Amino acid sequence: MTKTYSQKDTPSLQNKELYTFRRGRVSVAQEIRRQTNFRKRYESFIFKRLNTVFRRFLNTTLFLYTETGVFQPEVASNRLLEELEPVLISFYRRVHLAMFQSNEAYYERFRKEEAFVFGRNMDIENLVEEYFRTKTLILSGIATRQANLIQKEIQKLRAEDLTIPQIARGIQQKFTNIFRNRARLIARTETHNVSSFANHKYHTTVADNLGINMQKRWCAVNDSRTRSFHAEANGQTVNMDGDFIVNGVPMSFAGDPKGGAKNVINCRCVILYVDENDIVT
Repeated sequence: MTKTYSQKDTPSLQNKELYTFRRGRVSVAQEIRRQTNFRKRYESFIFKRLNTVFRRFLNTTLFLYTETGVFQPEVASNRLLEELEPVLISFYRRVHLAMFQSNEAYYERFRKEEAFVFGRNMDIENLVEEYFRTKTLILSGIATRQANLIQKEIQKLRAEDLTIPQIARGIQQKFTNIFRNRARLIARTETHNVSSFANHKYHTTVADNLGINMQKRWCAVNDSRTRSFHAEANGQTVNMDGDFIVNGVPMSFAGDPKGGAKNVINCRCVILYVDENDIVT
């Protein structure tokens, strides 16, 4: 059963001055490692499930095409979308819960008083719905593009005067790797984006509940794969309700859909959340 965090679980806000978020010295490198390790676990998890969805979609599509000799891109697109959505929604829910639990365990290490369980006045289901609303058009576009790619390949092979079974085998050989790579890209990007979203919501609630002036800092991995405008954003520090400016675009967190595809696909940047009096090293 999915756990819902409710207001009644939250310690009285009249006592919020008893709690602190301050950690003293905070290491950017350690935070990057912590968030990267978190994402790697869940990226592997969702990749396997997405790869299964794409493989099943391809097999079903080719079976129907072999049986009927007809391929309808719109029907195929809708079928793929119907299979992708529940898998990803379940994944978004899993990541939100895991992010909350991971942060709670992490911050307990820095606390001397009785543990304050952060973020208890948040409804996970509402957060998942909020995040999913930003993905509906993107997922629809993914499904449509895959169906159209198959349609183009069928038309190409028909022009070569191949039989239906030959066309089906050609599609199978070509698209098995294409769809596997597509599943990997979606897994990498969606794991980063949903974990960043959940992390941001978590810390926003912490700041509100504790009544503190929390800040957030953009941290790029800064290696040969880091895009130039993310390296340029590295070190930007703003208040919780502020936006980073990345490649000329305002973003609340790494992976924020406001940044557009150029800023979010394959992004590995993380956001460091600190008390205004913490020292970032």
